[in-house]
Amino acid sequence: MKLYQGLTQVQVNDVLADDAPAFTITTDLQKLLNFSPDDLYHYIDSVLKPGSRHDENNLKFVTDPAFIGENYDFASIPLTAGLKDFESKMTFARKLVADLNRHISINIDTNKHEFQLLFVD
Repeated sequence: MKLYQGLTQVQVNDVLADDAPAFTITTDLQKLLNFSPDDLYHYIDSVLKPGSRHDENNLKFVTDPAFIGENYDFASIPLTAGLKDFESKMTFARKLVADLNRHISINIDTNKHEFQLLFVD
């Protein structure tokens, strides 16, 4: 699955990983992410409905940098609130799409209380 799918579809006790207070998010990857999982969750939360089917969400917000640059409300989250010019918005959008479309597997370790994001690229 892609990272954006894992962030919107994997839950424990009816809450997403970022909202589960007893769980931490860990990553196993070779190439670093451009943004932290927390920042990615905040972005996803601002544009996609958690648990929705793909046809119920506008997936251009996770797959199309030009669409993001034109349609995203950059003032909606602290990560992007300071982005004012076109180039900084497009740089953000390209890096965001690169992160959210990386392929992952997810392991939920209930003994360690971890959501383990295992990147396969």
